Amino acid sequence: MARSDLQLFSASPPDRMLGNIAAGVAARLRSLVTVLDRLDRLESGSGEWLAGFAEAELPEAAGMMSLRALHTASDPANYVILKALGAGESSKIGDLMAETGYGRLSLTERLNDLVQVGLASRLIDTDHAQITAAGAAMVDLIEQLVKQVMAEYGASG
Repeated sequence: MARSDLQLFSASPPDRMLGNIAAGVAARLRSLVTVLDRLDRLESGSGEWLAGFAEAELPEAAGMMSLRALHTASDPANYVILKALGAGESSKIGDLMAETGYGRLSLTERLNDLVQVGLASRLIDTDHAQITAAGAAMVDLIEQLVKQVMAEYGASG
């Protein structure tokens, strides 16, 4: 395939894919900020930290959370879990253990890592996990990158 003929292999448009990832990471960031604001108010009673967060810390925090999400999704073991979660609406932990080959502790810790960056969610009361829109978009991004690398490999040969 010639470079001029190269198209993105996307189930969703790139802007929607990026938007889904950004929305998921931003939702997780908002949750963390809410918790920290509550702690700040309990400690100081002022709420000053939240008032200055957007101007003073948001660029750093958004960058850090974005990089954490990319790092977490790109870990081969975590990627296997994301792919397994993407196969259905919700997965029992026991089924994920069987599909991935990971023990309960290892799987739980990896799921927690994915939850921490907004790529998966846990349903503790039913012992299920599910992929988020951000997680699904991250899988789509990685799959597109792999296809693009394969196409570029063939284009330069």
